[in-house]
Amino acid sequence: MRKAKLRYSYKSKELSTILSFVLTGIIVGLAIGFFKKAISFVSARMINLISLVKDRPIYALGIIILFIIIGTFIYFLSKKDPNINGSGIPIIYGMIDNEFTVDSPRTLIRKFIASTLAIGSGLTLGREGPSVQIGGLIGDIVHKLSKSKENKRYFIGSAAGAGIAVAFNAPIAGMLFTVEEIFKKTDRKVFLSTAITIFTAIITADIAFGNHPALLDVPHFEVMRLSMIGILIVLGIFVGLSGVFFNFCVIGSKGVFKKININPYIKYLIPFVVTAIVLMIDIDLFASSEDFIFLATKGETSLLKLIIFYFMKIFLLSLAFGAGVSGGSLVPLLVIGSLVGNIVGTSLVMAGLLDPSFIFVFSILGMCGHFSAIVRAPITAIILVLEMTGGAFEYLLGISIVSLIAYSIAEICKSKPFYEHLYELMLK
Repeated sequence: MRKAKLRYSYKSKELSTILSFVLTGIIVGLAIGFFKKAISFVSARMINLISLVKDRPIYALGIIILFIIIGTFIYFLSKKDPNINGSGIPIIYGMIDNEFTVDSPRTLIRKFIASTLAIGSGLTLGREGPSVQIGGLIGDIVHKLSKSKENKRYFIGSAAGAGIAVAFNAPIAGMLFTVEEIFKKTDRKVFLSTAITIFTAIITADIAFGNHPALLDVPHFEVMRLSMIGILIVLGIFVGLSGVFFNFCVIGSKGVFKKININPYIKYLIPFVVTAIVLMIDIDLFASSEDFIFLATKGETSLLKLIIFYFMKIFLLSLAFGAGVSGGSLVPLLVIGSLVGNIVGTSLVMAGLLDPSFIFVFSILGMCGHFSAIVRAPITAIILVLEMTGGAFEYLLGISIVSLIAYSIAEICKSKPFYEHLYELMLK
C-alpha cells in the first residue's frame, strides 16, 4: 500500500512538472509573439516618420529629438535595472549558474519595453537576444509560482530556448541552441524540458499569430554542383575571417565605450543620434536590414555598395552594443553574413568564376557560416537557416562545408565564442 502511494506521489509530481513546462511554453509563445508584433508596429511608424525627411528636410531636427527622447527613456530604464542592457543572453547564463540575482517580473517588463523601442526605432539590433532573455525570465517566474522541486535551471534554459525558437519560428534550431549554447550538454531532463517547452511555445505562437518562416518568399534556386566545392571553401574562409572581425569590433566596442570619458547619459545617446542621422541618409540601414538577405534577387547591387553596407552594419551594431542598448546581435550577424556571401559571390561573378544565379545561394551560405564562426554552434547554424527559409534551401553539403570552414577559421584565429566571451566579461 505504501509503495503504491509513493508511486502515485512520484507520478503526480512528474505530471505537475510537465504541466508547468507546458504552461511556460504557452506564456513564452504568446509573449514573444506580442514582442515581434510590437517591434513591427513601432518600426512601421518610425520608417514613415523618417521617410518624411526626404520631402521636408526641416523634419530632420524633429527626428533627432525623437531619437534622443527614446534613448533617454531607455537610459533611465537601464539605470533602474542594468539587467536589461545588451542582448540578455549572458544574463540567462548567469541565472542558470546562480551568478546573478534578477527580479524577473520587473526585468521582464522593462526588457520588453526597452528592446521594443530600441529595435523598433531603427537601431541595428536584433530581436533574438531579448527573446531569449524574456523567455528565460518567464521560465524563472513560472518555476517560482509553481513551487516545483525541479531545478530552476531547466525552466530558465528551456524557456530561453523557446524564446529564440519563436523569434525565428525554428523549433529544431531552438532545441539545438538550447543544448549547444545554453546547457552545453544534453540528458533526459534537458531534452524533455526543452522539447515540451519549445514545441508548446511554437504551437501557441502559430495558433495565435500564424505559421510563417522567418524569411518569406525564398526563391527556388539551382542545386550547386560538386565541382564547386573549391569555391565553397573560399567562401567559408572569407566568412570565417568576417566572423573574427565581427567579434573583434562588436565585443571590442564595449572596451572603447568604457574609455570615452564623458557623461554616461551623453555617451548612451551616441548610437541613437548617429543612427538617426544615418537613417535619414539611407533608410535601407533601418534596424537589422533583413531585406539585405534578398539583395541578390532584386537586381544587381554594385560591389562598392555591398561593401559600404557591410561596414555600416558592423559600425552601427558596434555603437549600440558598446553603449549597452537593449537588443540582440544574432539577426544583424546573419544579415552581415549574407552581405559577405553576396560580396564574395559578386566578386566571383565579376571574375567569370561563378554564374550570377548563385549569388543568392552564397548569401544564404554566408548567413550560416557567419553564425557558425561567431557563435560556435555549427549544427544550430545549419538547422536555423533551413528552418528560416522554410526548407527551401536543400544543399546540405554546401552549407555544411561553409559552416565547418568558417568555424575552423575562427578557431585558428583564437576568436572566442561570442556569447561566452560576453558572459566572461560580465563576470569580471
